[in-house]
Amino acid sequence: MVVEPQSQTTWLLEFLQAKRLEGCRPKSLKAYERFLTRFLWYFKKSPSEIATSEIRMFLMSEESHGNKTTTIATKIAILRSYFGWLSNEEYIIKDPTKRIVRPNLPPSIPKYLTHDELEALRDAATSPIDELLVETLYSSGLRVSELASLDWEDVSFPEKRVTVREGKGGKSRTVPLSTRATRLLSKCKEDRRDDKTWVFMSRQRNRMSKETVERRIRTLGAKAGIEKKVTPHRLRHSLATHLLEAGMPIDQIQQILGHSSLDTTQIYARTQMQNVEQFYRRVLP
Repeated sequence: MVVEPQSQTTWLLEFLQAKRLEGCRPKSLKAYERFLTRFLWYFKKSPSEIATSEIRMFLMSEESHGNKTTTIATKIAILRSYFGWLSNEEYIIKDPTKRIVRPNLPPSIPKYLTHDELEALRDAATSPIDELLVETLYSSGLRVSELASLDWEDVSFPEKRVTVREGKGGKSRTVPLSTRATRLLSKCKEDRRDDKTWVFMSRQRNRMSKETVERRIRTLGAKAGIEKKVTPHRLRHSLATHLLEAGMPIDQIQQILGHSSLDTTQIYARTQMQNVEQFYRRVLP
């Protein structure tokens, strides 16, 4: 089967449109397009004519040019997604990536803020909305999408709790809030002069987007002089690590974070073990 370059371009555009409809972020779509364009140019033939062995040779070439295992794993995932889509759409008869196994990756240790860095971030949050974002994200451990979806009806001020409705995996959960975060949320509600249901409002008086939250937290991190990249997810990591350091059982941290498996939460125990070893070596090098 010979496919003209124009057809290959059309297939790639259709694939990217399908990923966009699935909710793939613009940054990820750009990465898909950039890599797949280079991949197809490398072979200069129809995807239906590309064999599994050729893809393996391509990936080995990428590795020899300095690609790390994590990068190779990402590229395999992109190729699987693309060829799987081509197969489902019946543009190709056989998916050559089915027999390509992604490398086993060691679980990465979550990066978190120290207590001093957290205080520096708080000091940098001089506007009410930034202060509210920092305290709510840190004290609740919410994902940024969960924070952006928060409505006033989800906040229980007397109990100092928030309810996450349809979090990751479609599961709901209730998580505690700090007194500081509860007070700031209460003040925000009192100061608002609208009947909007959502808690976090943009300048256009719409629901604040995930991207806006991420940008504001990143800007605060730079303003605070924190060398690490500060993100909403890093605040989530920070809460989990600090709770573990304080002695909270791992299964209770799992409940707060909304992890479906305890194995996911166990990674914070590895972070804690690093701290244990640091203190141990001060006494017994």
